[in-house]
Parts: sequence; structure tokens; C-alpha cells
Amino acid sequence: MFVVSAKLSPVKLLAISAAVCTLVLGGVYLALPDKSVEDASLIESGANLRVSGEADVRSYLSTFGWELSSPGEETQVTIPEEWNATFESYNTVQKLQGFDLRKFRGKEVTRFSFEVTNYPDPNETVLANVLVYKGKVIGGDISTARADGYMHGFAKPDAETLSNVIQSVETEASASETEVIPEK
Repeated sequence: MFVVSAKLSPVKLLAISAAVCTLVLGGVYLALPDKSVEDASLIESGANLRVSGEADVRSYLSTFGWELSSPGEETQVTIPEEWNATFESYNTVQKLQGFDLRKFRGKEVTRFSFEVTNYPDPNETVLANVLVYKGKVIGGDISTARADGYMHGFAKPDAETLSNVIQSVETEASASETEVIPEK
């Protein structure tokens, strides 16, 4: 058996106790969630892009090659608490581009909308919509103005994919929901 003993002065004992308390309290502090930002957990998106207004949103959409009409439209919309099949499909588009609107159910967000002037399908009026919550892009779409049209994420679809979707939408006379163009 091996025994080690040490004689500590009250000052050394106090210093060691303070260091141990500091480490324990520091660990507890780091483990607690940050309460200073109420909805920080909501702002986790694929883009994680900060925007402060229409000019920033235009700049963001231009990175995908879109040319936009002027002026755009800014409106407040509420993400519904309860989702139907249409909104589930819309969230699928968001997930394909790195966003997820489930965290924003019941939240009021800003939607920036613009007409796209350089869309590959000249027979359609096409809109770019960007959803912003507390200064961060949380989703959006490129879609036709028609209710029975098509929609996709911000990336431009290739010509073959676009042609296939346009043909399928035109041949579906009973289409009741917007067609989703898959991202590549």
C-alpha cells in the first residue's frame, strides 16, 4: 500500500476550492442554452444568410443568376401552425435547398416577391419569393404565378428538367397542386 500526504495551508486550500468551483460553474454555464436570443434555435438554415432589406434579397437571388423586376413587393405572412399536404410539399422544396420551415410554425415572417425577367420559360409569369425571419433567409421559391403551375428552389433548373415538368403540368388537366421541380 502506498500513501501520500500533503500539508496544505489555508490559502492554498482556498485557491484550490475556488478553482474547482470555477470549473464546475463554468461547465454548468456552458451547458445551459443561451436565453439572450429568444428564437436563436429557429434561425438554423442552409443559407444562414443575413439580409437587411430588399437590396440584400435582390443580391442573394442574383447569385443564382436571376434578374428581377423593379420594384419588388414586401409583405408579412404567417407560417401556418397546422400544415396540409400543399404546405408539406412546399416544405419539401425548402428541405431540398437546405431550409426547413417546421421550426417557424406560427411565426410571422417577411416575404419578398419579385417577377423574374430572365426565366427560361418565356410563356410564364415567374415569381421569386424569399422568406426572411429576424433578418435571416429561411426559405423561398421560384414559381409560376398560376395556381396549377410549377415551383422549385432558388437554383435554375436545367432545360431538360424544366421541359419535362412543363409538359407534365400541361397534360394534367386535373392538377390541383403546384408541381415541385427536384433540385439536382
